[in-house]
Amino acid sequence: MELTNLSFLNESFNNRKVVGAVASKSNSKQFNGSLLHDFEVLIIVVCRQDMEEEIIEHRMDISNTHIQVIYIDRELMENYAVSGQQRRIVEQFIKGEVIWDTDGEIQRLRSQFIEMAGHLAERRVFREFSLFLTLYVEARYHMQNGQTMDAYHCIFQALQHWAKLELCERGIYPESAIWQQVQKHKLDVYKLYEQLAFSMETMDQRVELVLLACEFSVMSKMQECSAVLFRVLRSRRQPWSIEELIQHPELSHVGNALSTVVRKLVYRSLISETVTWTPQPGGEREIRYWII
Repeated sequence: MELTNLSFLNESFNNRKVVGAVASKSNSKQFNGSLLHDFEVLIIVVCRQDMEEEIIEHRMDISNTHIQVIYIDRELMENYAVSGQQRRIVEQFIKGEVIWDTDGEIQRLRSQFIEMAGHLAERRVFREFSLFLTLYVEARYHMQNGQTMDAYHCIFQALQHWAKLELCERGIYPESAIWQQVQKHKLDVYKLYEQLAFSMETMDQRVELVLLACEFSVMSKMQECSAVLFRVLRSRRQPWSIEELIQHPELSHVGNALSTVVRKLVYRSLISETVTWTPQPGGEREIRYWII
């Protein structure tokens, strides 16, 4: 990739503790996604600067090339890969050309994302399972109340998280075009997607059928997918409040969906609950969680 007069990056490298940079170039003048729309080049600069969000600059080099530059903290980039947020940034980071790499850090980080291995995959799997479970519960609630369209919407979203979960378990990073990716790898969840979207049965029948499949999957995957939660619960002797768990660095990417998972694990006797002896101002006592 030929880029000219990118001297502005040298200044950024000095000021923002840059780890490295990746560039992507648009192949045509046509629309090419939100990140490259109306830009010939996208440059993602990974830094160590404790930034809570990306910094964006628009530049033009001496050949009148329109360039969008996104500065992003390394930890934030990793959090995006774990949480599934800002998928296009992560995808372009994976697929782009490395134009700067300090001590091979960019290549190592990209390899972690591509292979979805180890601790990174474990956290991503737990997030996708948590969202899958939460949406399944919502869909079941809507069906019980005769709200078929809302149930359909929730179960379709649940299937998307199930699909991402299946990919992560196989060491594959989930991309934006999730169903095309799932079809390519011939995962069984694609059959449920087809059943829900294209079956000639009534909508009630389609939703109920997929709900049954989801229920079986929830039961079979619950313990394995919750490994990171079990490890946190075992990391100290004292029981944990739900607030402590939600705020824990290993679990914070799951958000409020963690509450649903915890209660389901209690119901299945995979974790235990206990009650504090000290009453709160209103007289109630706090529920805490632990593993025997």
